[in-house]
Amino acid sequence: MLTKKLVSFGICMLLLFSFSAPLLAANESPTLTSPIGVRYVYVNKASSTLSISSNGTASINGYVQKTPSGTSIQLTSTLQRYSSGSWATVASWSTTSASSSASISQTYTVYSGTYRVATSYSVSGPSGTESGTVYSTTETY
Repeated sequence: MLTKKLVSFGICMLLLFSFSAPLLAANESPTLTSPIGVRYVYVNKASSTLSISSNGTASINGYVQKTPSGTSIQLTSTLQRYSSGSWATVASWSTTSASSSASISQTYTVYSGTYRVATSYSVSGPSGTESGTVYSTTETY
């Protein structure tokens, strides 16, 4: 009788685990998260956007915002055209600022091709400088 109870209990446990394992696996996230992340001390956010109107006018925008610890900003937005397998500079604009943010907003007439904007920034602070580049989405005209 004790043997029957142990066998029944074992079968129940086996069934329980065989049905719960796929459910647990289905709840796992398919994306991997990294414990390593970039933490900026002086840069709060940065962006780069490009839009091209139907008449070929490209609107170029670059933006960076510093944290209160940052002291100065250098910002450059470069309009680039894809040609022969690489990105070539078409035009570039720069600015500096000691306020909380810096921005570039320009227009430029483009001709047929694929374009993007690369916005490079450098934010200085008491312990050094943080730099980076952000890219707009590509636009084809």
